Amino acid sequence: MTLAGHVADYEVTAEVVKDGTFACLRARRPARLGGSGEVTVWALGPAARAPWPMARSRAGAFAAVRSPGLPPWLEVGMAEHDERPVIFVSAEVTVTATLASPPPELGMPGRLRALAAAARGAHALHEHGQLHAGICPQSVGLCPDGTAVLGPPPLADGRRLLAQVGYPPLAYIDPQLLRGSAGRWSDIWALGATAHQVVTGFPPFQGLDDIPVVQALARQLASPAPALAPMPTAISELVSRCLALGPAARPPTAAEVADGLEQAASQWQGPGEAVSGRG
Repeated sequence: MTLAGHVADYEVTAEVVKDGTFACLRARRPARLGGSGEVTVWALGPAARAPWPMARSRAGAFAAVRSPGLPPWLEVGMAEHDERPVIFVSAEVTVTATLASPPPELGMPGRLRALAAAARGAHALHEHGQLHAGICPQSVGLCPDGTAVLGPPPLADGRRLLAQVGYPPLAYIDPQLLRGSAGRWSDIWALGATAHQVVTGFPPFQGLDDIPVVQALARQLASPAPALAPMPTAISELVSRCLALGPAARPPTAAEVADGLEQAASQWQGPGEAVSGRG
């Protein structure tokens, strides 16, 4: 991790994730907020791609939702980062890694439980009428005390979502969302895609980052439900349901997905377990 300057008056101490227009940063708490210690700042892309009134409204709606799987937000603002204006969100939590690059000592059961915590955070949002639309390995923050939180959503609306290249990566966006059908089922698909990456090391749709965006979108829209890589039976059925082409075939709530992830974590047997080759 490297030192990365400032975001507003937050002195950045480490980059947890920096991917395209998305960054998750550890920073010193500004004196004006009182107290001391580190907080987490997410820089969510060029401000021009998410107009300030829209971003502020969307951030406020999310900040009103309370759940152990969601960070306690401090503020949302606009600032310079890497010599460009960005919208940032800060939270009273210390994120030291994400599921995009989890510490080896966490182990697979710990990774699945972290994703379950994020799923419960998503469920809380859904129960308050909010869609996250940015669930991916980078958005699941891991904390030193063993807890996990679902980071902030993209602050653009759906029409501008794809302009925020990098958050979420296209491989984690529900094809139904790309077709204009949005609902909690979109986040459930993203949870399944993230679980696939956590277990196998790659998302269900591969190679999208290696081709032009227009071609990647065309491939994603034309694709049926993805063929799954072999996975242990403890998780393969859940992932297959989450990634069903039709929303009605997916688990009805993110809470049910969280239950399934926790059950898979408790049953995990490691590399020696029999795997399912269904796709």
